[in-house]
Amino acid sequence: MKARAKSSNTPCPIWVQGDYITEPPIRPVDGAKRPAGHYIDKGGYPGANVYEISIETLCRDTGAVDCRKRGIFESDILLYETEQEIGYFIIQDTETAVDIINGEILEIKELQTQDIKVIGNMIDFPDFVEGIRHCVDTEREVPYLPALDVMETPYPFLKMTCIKCGHVTLGCRYTAKHKDCEGYFTADFATKIYRKGEQKEKAFA
Repeated sequence: MKARAKSSNTPCPIWVQGDYITEPPIRPVDGAKRPAGHYIDKGGYPGANVYEISIETLCRDTGAVDCRKRGIFESDILLYETEQEIGYFIIQDTETAVDIINGEILEIKELQTQDIKVIGNMIDFPDFVEGIRHCVDTEREVPYLPALDVMETPYPFLKMTCIKCGHVTLGCRYTAKHKDCEGYFTADFATKIYRKGEQKEKAFA
């Protein structure tokens, strides 16, 4: 089964993608037998790229891809973007997605590949839905977030302002709530950015 999960045998957990297995091959270096468990085999030289994983982070491959031809997995967060609108989807399982803004459930195959992009995963950003739903429920503008971890992209750092206490912070990762006062953050950009299809520059700071 093709899947993605976070490693449990590395100094820092990393996302590993490949075949999910429970009976791993022997180690090619010393011929040692690995115990049965939960692993991702990335392929390549037999037994060389095998990672033990945290099973609670296992996300199955849906077989679909986004606009960058990047594979879409369970629990992925997708940005839907056209010149007229934006939206966000959560991949619920290998066949269905949920529109965070209006709650609509649809089949993954109904998504238009050219208009969707994987921007994160619910395992890394468990409060994402709560943050977006708070914007919807309080009739605030839903933020445009082309990435949830801007350190991995060419996009500028995020500027987040707490609605409750007014605290402003710059960060490289999206956060929904201010840990000090439990208020929700609004998310903008610390510098200027172009949105897809826009003809002129839009300043966020």
